[in-house]
Amino acid sequence: MSRLRQHNSMLEKWELKENPFRSTPPDDPEKLAQIFYGRAQILDVAIPTLYEGRNILIRGVWGIGKTALIFNLINQLQQEVAEIKEKMLVLYLSSIPGDSPPEFYRALLLAIADSLAEIDEEARDIANTLLGYSIQRTKTTTEGQVKLGIISFGRRQESPANLVSPTDKIDPYPLLIKLLSKAEEKYHRIVIAIDDFDKKDPIIVQTILESSLDLFRMGKNRGFIMTGRGFTDLQEATLKALGIFSEDIPLEPMSQDDLHHIVINYLNSVRYQPRNDTYPFTEDVMNLITNYAQGVPRQLNEICEKVLRKAASAGYETIDQPAFNTIWETLQKEFTNQLSPQFRHLLYVAHEAGGISENISDRTLDKLDALTFVELLPQLKLLEEQGVLIRQEDQKGFKFLPSQLFQPKLVSEAQEE
Repeated sequence: MSRLRQHNSMLEKWELKENPFRSTPPDDPEKLAQIFYGRAQILDVAIPTLYEGRNILIRGVWGIGKTALIFNLINQLQQEVAEIKEKMLVLYLSSIPGDSPPEFYRALLLAIADSLAEIDEEARDIANTLLGYSIQRTKTTTEGQVKLGIISFGRRQESPANLVSPTDKIDPYPLLIKLLSKAEEKYHRIVIAIDDFDKKDPIIVQTILESSLDLFRMGKNRGFIMTGRGFTDLQEATLKALGIFSEDIPLEPMSQDDLHHIVINYLNSVRYQPRNDTYPFTEDVMNLITNYAQGVPRQLNEICEKVLRKAASAGYETIDQPAFNTIWETLQKEFTNQLSPQFRHLLYVAHEAGGISENISDRTLDKLDALTFVELLPQLKLLEEQGVLIRQEDQKGFKFLPSQLFQPKLVSEAQEE
């Protein structure tokens, strides 16, 4: 039997249409509603807050579910505002380029202009002639009088058709405020969700926020929701002093029980008939996987995706303990060997030290050939973004731990050789 026949045959035997696990959440509201689980208390706070025109900061480590939460939040907000028959503009923006306030304003200006282009001539002119960025509109949906646009950005280099409109050398801020005022005349309320802000350095985020106080404070009926990662104590104090955010919501690692429900939801999203278990994974195997995920949904999805694929290719009837042990050993070996020698060494030292944090010892720094924790931080963040390191936070601060896919034994054996 060919590889694909074997793979598809097992999926069919497990009554699955496909492998449902993905590292990023779907932007389709119906699919997202099928798999989303937990965070109900956060939604209870966030939806009224945004409706009131106030701002929210969603914080959490890489892969903790910030994007899924925002998608689910704005989709539910769209439905609930449509029920009360109010007119609302909801924009989800991701991949905003640039590291300065003017670049941030220019991206916002383009998004607002694009959303108003059909009903406002000035907005249409700006959307057609703004230099620097282009828009990739993933999805636009309308429910009742609520318009939801999902937008990401790209770069473009071209000459404007009308020099009256802003170029990349003109301050876009006054036009942005003007266009937002126009939008508020046409809609009862405006909500702008800015995702991927957590990919920017916290100092850059702080600079943009400090330069944009009028933008965030002036509009009575417009609210912003942003994502962010960890801040230092000084940055925390500064953000609170600015008074921009009405709610500062940290996303905690998810419990094993919550992760277990997420797996069921993912499987049911592609099952021919829904079930209330994790078949083809046995319960003892799922307990291992939800533990290995370290409370991070993205790690959970990555592990489940790889295990399910290998189990289908190997023809296992169920993914029980013996099957999982064989697959897990292979996955750890593949994961560890694909790392560069430098990163393998870093993860091995992190494993031996119980994690890398601001309180790193001189001995551990010597092993990593570094003088300070700050010197290591760019590498640590890069590995976090790749899912190789997991960042864990508590009252004492934060530390970086290797993914459970990393097998330190392979590194120690190589060193011995």
